[in-house]
Order: sequence, then structure tokens, then C-alpha cells
Amino acid sequence: METLRIKAYPKNKKQIKSIEDFLSKEGIEFELVEKEEFLEFLGEIGSSLSQVKQIQDGNSKKQTAKDFLNEL
Repeated sequence: METLRIKAYPKNKKQIKSIEDFLSKEGIEFELVEKEEFLEFLGEIGSSLSQVKQIQDGNSKKQTAKDFLNEL
């Protein structure tokens, strides 16, 4: 299965429903990603980059992948 990324800019919930109905009618599997979810994802990346910077600056200690996974 090939994955496509399509950006749509619906003006209201009726347009969102129309897109969902069309994709469902065509038998196309899809998922909607809300803008807030994407912004949260970007925030997590920013946090991770800050942690890397702290390690590079010597303000935080490095840890092995095993130790990191054990913390989860």
C-alpha cells in the first residue's frame, strides 16, 4: 500500500465530513491528523533537541539506549 500526504484546508466541519465520506466511499483507508496533534509532535521534537544540546554542552550526562528504554 502506498501512503500519500494530502493537505486540505476545509473551511468548516461540513467540508471535513464531505472529504471523509468521499474517501470512505472510494474504499480508501485514511486518518485525520489534527493541527494540534502536529504542533504537539513539533513540541516533542523541540524538547528532544534541547536535551541533545544539554548533553553536548555537558549539562546533562549521556546514557545508553538500554538505560533510556528502561526508564520508559
